[in-house]
Amino acid sequence: MASSDQILALIKSHLSGDDERFRLIAEQIAATESKAGHKTVSSSIKHELSSKPGIVAKLRRVNPINAELAEMVLEVDKSYVIQDLISPESVLEKVKRIVREFHHKEKLAEFRLQNRRKILLAGPSGTGKTMTASVIANEIRMPLYIVLMEKVITKFMGETSLKLSKIFDLIAQSPGVYLFDEFDAIGTQRGLENEVGEQRRILNSFLQFMERDESDSIIISATNSVESLDKALFRRFDEVINYQLPTTQEIENLVLRQMEGFLPKSICLDSIIPLFEKMSHAEITLVCRDVMKESLLMNKPVDYELISSIVSQRFLAYAN
Repeated sequence: MASSDQILALIKSHLSGDDERFRLIAEQIAATESKAGHKTVSSSIKHELSSKPGIVAKLRRVNPINAELAEMVLEVDKSYVIQDLISPESVLEKVKRIVREFHHKEKLAEFRLQNRRKILLAGPSGTGKTMTASVIANEIRMPLYIVLMEKVITKFMGETSLKLSKIFDLIAQSPGVYLFDEFDAIGTQRGLENEVGEQRRILNSFLQFMERDESDSIIISATNSVESLDKALFRRFDEVINYQLPTTQEIENLVLRQMEGFLPKSICLDSIIPLFEKMSHAEITLVCRDVMKESLLMNKPVDYELISSIVSQRFLAYAN
């Protein structure tokens, strides 16, 4: 019979919209029921899972002002809540403040104050920047749009600035949370030796659009390389949030959350947590998913040997 931990993990994964984790836990429950001789229950669970294909991450084109915008901006499903962020309290407090100010923007406006709307997220890849954008959009009940920088930046003089102009027109006309990912593509320091004149013009255009923007949208820029950003950018943002690789405690919290219902109570956390050091939040999540899949498909217990093996495979992949 399914344990209380498995049932609780199943409910949590459903409420957070984590379809992959929901299915992994449901399959584990089916395997547990089968081992207990409850073949009918096990078969019923597997039948229900197979009859409803997994949910593909929802990416859909935003209603474009013209066809060109449809290639540059995607509306993304937002399923994360603030409890999903495994980050230092300083980061969580800044996110909560952005949400709180949005919900009280009318009160702030009475005193000629504006809620934080222009946010810079900086830190290594996989540390929660995109998830933060999703959390903010979800918490303030606004759509989340991702601006595809590879579609915006072109080699033709003036064309990128024109595209940015159209995107900022969209930001003004269609309120939402707009994420400029890989922002370093246009935010590079203007004094760098390898910079060309067109890059400087693109950055100047972006700064002007940011300065003029008075929309109800929230604009979020994310970068993996804050050192390369032009310092003039920082005063254009209402909030700067820095991300780091997870601490030991954050690793433990993330592993416990991701493998809830899979980790046996007998496992020694002090022995497995060091395996994840120097990994990002996203990498740890992937390893945990791989451990759960391997346990299910190969009928292996989740123990130090299995986790160590999966971690080693991932580090080996990086080496190649």
